[in-house]
Amino acid sequence: MELDRTSLEKLYRYAYTLTANQADAYDLLHNAIETGLNRPSDTAEKYIAYLRVIMRNRFIDEYRHNQSFPHEDIDDHSPVSMSGSSLEDVVIASHDLSVLWKTIEPVDREVLYFWAVEGLNMREISEKLEISRGTLLSRIHRLRKRLSENVNDRQRGQV
Repeated sequence: MELDRTSLEKLYRYAYTLTANQADAYDLLHNAIETGLNRPSDTAEKYIAYLRVIMRNRFIDEYRHNQSFPHEDIDDHSPVSMSGSSLEDVVIASHDLSVLWKTIEPVDREVLYFWAVEGLNMREISEKLEISRGTLLSRIHRLRKRLSENVNDRQRGQV
């Protein structure tokens, strides 16, 4: 099955949603396509859905592995104090967004991906994730609350 550029970009965005890391997203997508080459599909839509399942399952496997065998990052991602020019403020805001994104659990990033990127409604998201609509709505409510508290703490300079 041949994938067009748009489909590959959507699959990459989904992988990035799961991993929150550009290199890991590329690896996840590459592995899924490599695995998916062995399975013919009659439509592109089914093939893309199959690749998403592969990526999700592989991500879950790697997540569980990392929970069992944690590693410590050697990169320092702490914010750097800068003067108040507008360009630097944008960089800081971008950094804060990056930090916030990494605090979101992978299952919540997946929900945000389907809602914000794919434009699915709550019913469609609950069907894709195979969870009840009520569970999805309460997950979103808790996520909103956590993000709002985190943003307020950052604005007060507590984080």
